Amino acid sequence: MRNKTFFTLIGVALLVGGCGNRTASTQDAAQADTILAEEVPDTVQTVSQEPTQTLPDGSVKADEANGLFVLTKLVEKASEDNPADIRSLWLYERKTGRVDSLLTTNPNAELRWSNMNGSPVEVPLTQIAAADKVCFVPGHPQLLLVEGCPEARNIWTYIIDLEKKTARQFPSTEGLIAFSASGDTLQLGAYRYHEEGGRYSVVRTYTLSGQLIKEEESEEY
Repeated sequence: MRNKTFFTLIGVALLVGGCGNRTASTQDAAQADTILAEEVPDTVQTVSQEPTQTLPDGSVKADEANGLFVLTKLVEKASEDNPADIRSLWLYERKTGRVDSLLTTNPNAELRWSNMNGSPVEVPLTQIAAADKVCFVPGHPQLLLVEGCPEARNIWTYIIDLEKKTARQFPSTEGLIAFSASGDTLQLGAYRYHEEGGRYSVVRTYTLSGQLIKEEESEEY
């Protein structure tokens, strides 16, 4: 009976997953995602030559692609000393029942802005500063977009390659605007300052590998 309930809940969760527009209410999504996270541990199987892991209590589904779920767990809420929530990220594979711990965000991650010069830089998974938004890149289930605001000013954006366990931090300060329909490119927001004072918005389009395709000034996005 529990298996039947679990697969029914996955069907509901598919309607509300992802970073884009949702077709269900926020309340419905929260209920479905939380229940799913609680049901998943009962299906975990032992992985050969690896310790058995289960999802931590309170983990919540962030997205799903091709039977692979990414879930987040709040480890520590933001405080005066640390303006960003600390979260752990977990992967659950429905076919095998395998659970893997991916990373825990690091509020003391190294500042990399000066090294970017308009292009992304590679960072270790131990240097992911925040994870307020987590979703798979459309059409690329091995790639995960993670971004958050760890210092109450700029949004830090990463793309993680789940197969290689590597990450790129993009030179964005305002976060994801949109993926292309194919998922092969993404638009990120940033800002610049006018010489006479004040700032304005910039929209940059990148390939997933980090090549800058175009940059446009925009007063709003």
